[in-house]
Amino acid sequence: MPRIRLTASAQDDLAEIWHYVAVEQQSPVNADSLADAFDERFQLLAAHPQTGESVEHLRPGTRRSIVKKRFLVFYQAEAEGVLILRVLHGARLIRPDDLE
Repeated sequence: MPRIRLTASAQDDLAEIWHYVAVEQQSPVNADSLADAFDERFQLLAAHPQTGESVEHLRPGTRRSIVKKRFLVFYQAEAEGVLILRVLHGARLIRPDDLE
């Protein structure tokens, strides 16, 4: 089974997204559904790392995948799976230093 690793920044991103949806938007059911969608996408990317779009201009070796039409998962393929770098809202201006 392919391995999925998350950076500390990606873990923080997921926690912030869940908190915003569950608490600030008062929708814990939607927050859990979104968390499940992220998990499913991570599994897909680990099994098929070339699925996402290359974003070499932001960071060499990095790809991105869209979740729920508004979140961007930035990741890198590894020999045994994927490393999830960040999970960011698509409306945000993404700069190379966001993926450090």
